[in-house]
Amino acid sequence: MTDNLSLPNIQEANTLLSELFEEVQKWEGTLAGGKKLGTGAAAIESLLQTQVSFGNPQDRLTLLTEETFKESGTELIGIYKQQMQTQYDFYYMTLTVDLRPKPGAQFWRLTCQLDFHPKGSNEPIIQSIFPDRQWRTVMNFGVGMDIGLNGNLEWNAGVDTACLGELTNLLPGELKTNAANKNELKAFLALPEYKYELAHAEITAVGEGSSTCYWRIQDPAIQKVGTAKFAVVFKVPKGTESIHLKGIAWTEPNMNWLTADVRDVFSELSDRFKNLLRRKDEAAIQLARSVAEEWSLTLPKATTNSLKK
Repeated sequence: MTDNLSLPNIQEANTLLSELFEEVQKWEGTLAGGKKLGTGAAAIESLLQTQVSFGNPQDRLTLLTEETFKESGTELIGIYKQQMQTQYDFYYMTLTVDLRPKPGAQFWRLTCQLDFHPKGSNEPIIQSIFPDRQWRTVMNFGVGMDIGLNGNLEWNAGVDTACLGELTNLLPGELKTNAANKNELKAFLALPEYKYELAHAEITAVGEGSSTCYWRIQDPAIQKVGTAKFAVVFKVPKGTESIHLKGIAWTEPNMNWLTADVRDVFSELSDRFKNLLRRKDEAAIQLARSVAEEWSLTLPKATTNSLKK
């Protein structure tokens, strides 16, 4: 289930932005004598030059075993221990999305979707994802923390002692026990020094129990996120050697900012652009900056030494 997520059309968005740039530049040039880019054209150019890119999902693709958790000071609960022994291989993966906005460009939402293949009887199953809505307060915490995976295949957070009380107060009741001092974090270390400096982030995360997941992070200054990190625990039937992964990520411009910057020539624009801009954030996906990639991932296997333990 992906909650009927609407995906951007990358080529159409590029074309639409380019055509909007040309139209705004023409009318602003008429007003200013054509000497330099006007405010609106400069804003659109900053969108065109903004880049979104993926990291390499193979980089931190890790086989999870019973020994992985024992070495981290914790132990798997029975159901996952049994599945690891008889039915599934479990893996942890981090994928980064790098958002590089040009100066002045403003965005309000970042979305990342991952689709695991093959489908059918050998379909990968997503066990856990991070961050999710329960952990949205860490997006606004502004202090580096270690994110770990405990024996329930749930997420823990470790921070310096001086910050522990503040973090605990921010977390909802069911997660308060998942916060600990960094030195006492008994979990597989998944995301060391995890940190965002967003002020009003809201997050939607969907996909556990499926083969497709997505994250959607909203913040009035999402362009400040820099590199967003997403973590996935998934399982595959034993004997699976490789999987195929499709990813798409995009960020949507702040339409209030864009409309304000083209206000001097708004009345001269063609009806299709007037209607587009009037729809505000509802139409932002049509001007999204996006990236889409596919990867064939070789799944790491246990070494001979680890099998003997």
